[in-house]
Amino acid sequence: MNYRHAFHVGNHGDVLKHVALVFCLEALKRKPSSFAALDTHAGRGMYDLTAAEAVRSPEWTGGIGRLWGQEGLPEPLARYLAAVAAHNLGGDLRFYPGSPEFIAAALREGDELHACELHPEEYAALRRSLGRAPGVRLHERDGYEALAALLPPAQRRGLVLIDPPYEAPDELACALAAIKGALTRFGHGICLWWRPLKSASALAAADAELMSAGIVRSALRADLWVDAPRPEGRLTGSSILLVNPPFGIEAALREALPALAGLLAAGASGWSLRGLD
Repeated sequence: MNYRHAFHVGNHGDVLKHVALVFCLEALKRKPSSFAALDTHAGRGMYDLTAAEAVRSPEWTGGIGRLWGQEGLPEPLARYLAAVAAHNLGGDLRFYPGSPEFIAAALREGDELHACELHPEEYAALRRSLGRAPGVRLHERDGYEALAALLPPAQRRGLVLIDPPYEAPDELACALAAIKGALTRFGHGICLWWRPLKSASALAAADAELMSAGIVRSALRADLWVDAPRPEGRLTGSSILLVNPPFGIEAALREALPALAGLLAAGASGWSLRGLD
């Protein structure tokens, strides 16, 4: 309950997650039938990069700040930047949209977003940001519990985004259990799971457990690191696991990841992309 994403907003982890999220949303919109999205840890929605938290810990300068204004980027990165630019009229980068803002901006008539946030102050900010947005349903509740209550959606198509703060020592295990439960209820939905890239063995074990459960038809893992791991534990890389990845996202990430590793590098950067079975 102490985590505040405002201190980390727009960093390399956000960039990786949101490049994939924008692609997934565009893929869902290729079909005329409505879709639903569930964001289990929504945060405050919109982040002001001139606010005290972002100024005190300006991680965004090594993430979205490195991409802003760049030309000739691979198409997946250009589309992500366009989604950020839609919230920054005039060309200057001041605001960074959190995941619920990206999703809300993509909704059509009949589409829905269910955004969950348990922290009272963050939820209040989320209400100010998206409380009146069409198709948006806000929940001041535990996102893991919401997976059981809100899945499957009435729309029958959609996306589940799981991006917890990883404050608790058992957060990876909790997220894994939640995803397994979600997939038993909504097995054909897209699931986007973000994880910090700190323990390779822990992530490998989690992925192996998920794949061996017999509930996943296809999965794609993408890792991006901008520097070698640091003894003090500062985040230098992250990983996303896509269950039921939409068509074309593997090719899109294969184009985007090398560019990100180069542009966001703070040291020994790199990337990997592989399907899981």
